[in-house]
Amino acid sequence: MKFKSTSLLFALLCFIVSLSAQTTTDVLHLRSGKVITGELISYQPNDKVIFKNAENGTTQTYPMEAVLRVQQLPSTVDESQEWWILVPELEEMEITSTVQLKDGTEHEGVITAYEEGESVQLTLESGSALTFPESEIEGITYDLPEGTDENDQRVIKEREPVFPTRPKTKPVYEFQETGWFHNTSFAFSFGRREREDVLIFTPSFEERTVEMSAIGFNVQHIAGYHFNRKVGVGIGASYDAYDLEDGESILTLFGHYRGYLSKSIVAPFVSMNVGYGFALKNDEQGVKETDGGVMFHPEVGVRLGATNKANFTLGIGYRIQDAYYVQERPFNGNIEYRDVRYQRLLFSLGLLF
Repeated sequence: MKFKSTSLLFALLCFIVSLSAQTTTDVLHLRSGKVITGELISYQPNDKVIFKNAENGTTQTYPMEAVLRVQQLPSTVDESQEWWILVPELEEMEITSTVQLKDGTEHEGVITAYEEGESVQLTLESGSALTFPESEIEGITYDLPEGTDENDQRVIKEREPVFPTRPKTKPVYEFQETGWFHNTSFAFSFGRREREDVLIFTPSFEERTVEMSAIGFNVQHIAGYHFNRKVGVGIGASYDAYDLEDGESILTLFGHYRGYLSKSIVAPFVSMNVGYGFALKNDEQGVKETDGGVMFHPEVGVRLGATNKANFTLGIGYRIQDAYYVQERPFNGNIEYRDVRYQRLLFSLGLLF
């Protein structure tokens, strides 16, 4: 009876030993491409992996950003068997990531290597690989393949390297509604010019009214003071090239009103310029005598941004201005006396500061 008990105990020990022989080997795959065989000591989602290297017996902690996947391979395994994934992972599924650099450029591909604090390697669709220093990276986003479930999304997010980025917060309204302001703008002008009673000095003293379409440009600067968001006044000066071919240009001094219609990041505004323009002579094109006239210019637009420093403005306005020119045509010696009324549509881009 005692012999039987001893035999049973020996058989049980043999069975336990045979089971222990079926140990498993863990394999750690790093984003750098390095593969380490050993034992997984600890796995903490979204944090780290503690892994013991079978080759040298050292135990090391790896951040999840550096880990591609961890697998467990039985010591005896049929070639047709799949590896058991110890840490949940997406098998045979490429995750397309977009690397956004601090200079504003973006590159799309598959992240094939990542060394924390060093660099990221991205393989493009063309097959070429790019390496970016971490100091140049603003952030990384990824596109999930079709059919990806919630568990897969969690795994992908755990695998994505995390970079220190500027916090993405909503823009703050910091626009200075009271105080001094300056606005410099450039505009293209499109529209008609009416030449009333154009008198051409020829033997027949020809006289006629002419309407023409023309394209020109406008540059202006305004300095003013905001009493509140809806009331700002100032003075300004502008240079208008109404007709480059005939050398018709005007320097205008004007008063300015501006009001913003909402307290928002992108705010609509209305403005009005009223002043007097001084037509400029142009000897090269035969403009010998000039006289100015009244200028009237309403405008609507939007302010893009609400910082306390500089913001852009976009505007569309209608400008009416009178002028008088005496021009001698160089090719035939004819002299023209022109009363001109400009009626122009202006599209402007400005800097408000």
